[in-house]
Amino acid sequence: MKQMKKLASVLLILAMIFTMSATAFAANTKAHTITITNDKAGHTYTAYQVFKGDISNGKLTNIEWGSGVNGDGLLVALKALENSHYSKCKTAEDVADVLKYFGDNSQNLDEFARVVGGHLSDAAGTSTETKGETQSTYTINVTGDGYYFIKDAGDLGTDDAATKYILKVVGDVTVAAKSEVPSIDKVIVNADSANGNEGKGTAQDVGSVVQFKLTSRVPAMDGYDTYTYIVNDTMSFGLTAVDENNDGKIDIAVTINGTEYTDFTVAQNGQSFTITFNNFIDQKKNAGKDIVIKYSATLNENALTTDKETNTVYLQYSNNPNSDTKGNTPEKVVYVYDFDLVIDKYTGDETTGERLSGAKFVLMNSDKTKYYYYDEANKNVQWNSLESGEKLEDVLAEEYTGNTKVTQVTTDANGAAKFQGLDSGTYYLHETEAPAGYNLLKEDVTVTITAKYGDDGQITESSAISTNNGQYLQTQKIENKSGTLLPSTGGIGTTIFYIAGAVLVIAAGVLLVTRRRMNKNK
Repeated sequence: MKQMKKLASVLLILAMIFTMSATAFAANTKAHTITITNDKAGHTYTAYQVFKGDISNGKLTNIEWGSGVNGDGLLVALKALENSHYSKCKTAEDVADVLKYFGDNSQNLDEFARVVGGHLSDAAGTSTETKGETQSTYTINVTGDGYYFIKDAGDLGTDDAATKYILKVVGDVTVAAKSEVPSIDKVIVNADSANGNEGKGTAQDVGSVVQFKLTSRVPAMDGYDTYTYIVNDTMSFGLTAVDENNDGKIDIAVTINGTEYTDFTVAQNGQSFTITFNNFIDQKKNAGKDIVIKYSATLNENALTTDKETNTVYLQYSNNPNSDTKGNTPEKVVYVYDFDLVIDKYTGDETTGERLSGAKFVLMNSDKTKYYYYDEANKNVQWNSLESGEKLEDVLAEEYTGNTKVTQVTTDANGAAKFQGLDSGTYYLHETEAPAGYNLLKEDVTVTITAKYGDDGQITESSAISTNNGQYLQTQKIENKSGTLLPSTGGIGTTIFYIAGAVLVIAAGVLLVTRRRMNKNK
């Protein structure tokens, strides 16, 4: 009887042990579904079990190293970190106890994920990859409760970037992918379309220097050993990059987080150039910090025959830590304009009247202190003042040599003359010589060139008219009236004066003869 009781006790104990083992076994072999949502299709995700254990009320207990990592090597790497939080850890549970004090998006957690990414294992228990080719919801089936590291494992499109790691205690869960696609933007400093003093569109005199500003941010580079970051910039032919040192290198200034950055290489090919950031992975510590790039370009003479000049930029970047693929950001464009002022000199009807040649004009700025001068040698517009005591008519005189101050234009047979390469604004046309037989204008003619810009920097409204791939032209009609001339042949004209004079002479002669006769008769 006693033996039967002992046997029953042993069987009961064995049953309890089996039940506990079965429970534990069931807990560790539970099937779970991880659902990942993303804005884009075409990703391939893999889940690695970092810790295994049992989930209770959303918390993981009975923690051990999971099948997706090399636990011993991971622990060594964690303890070797500078100022390591894991220096006293001996087990997976110790590491998990450290992690619970980190925030969801903290740098410490990023650092942990980076180390985990270097100690992954393809052992049993790692999930099967699931790829979403036409939709952006992904599912991964995993076995076992645990804490999982999920990474983007496949190639991506050129406008996409790998998902930032996902760390998650797993039951059946849905998580949002955290991918960061870098961006870059470009503005013109002191632009006409400015919001503040920066904008996407502006007008300038030909020969003016235009400053461009590019802005980006240091991307998160978790999981990357190297990172490509190349700025690609292309200017149209009406812009010439400034090279003050004449050494063949564009003058470019770069700051990261407000600090000067010089570890970059510039390569120029015609109107295009690239800025390659060297050893950019070293900037991982500055993730999220501003990158600012500045350089300038001169609006050159090629702008005189185009409606606008463009400056385009895009960024090439690493988009997958698991391959050497690259992504490209969308292009960003800014626009630079200049205008021509065309004189239309006529008499009579504005439309059908005779067009007058030979009228001469100069152009003054808005406060009439400076004169327009187009420097043919240097191909630029200048605004010059006269010296004290210097007269405009002397500067314009044919015998005056060395006139490098004022451009005077003369209307042709069509009554046309032109000032080219102008900024928008208010100007004054001053007539220096009228056509033969016509009166000189008594007052200067006010001309205002206006332009409004859209959010993209392109002109939406202007007083000037854009020609077909030519130039924005503003026409100023100017009427001339003939002078008040005394009539001559065919009219009474001066003849009446001659007749009156003759009559007076005859009358005087008659009077003189009459007096003499009267004197003789006395």
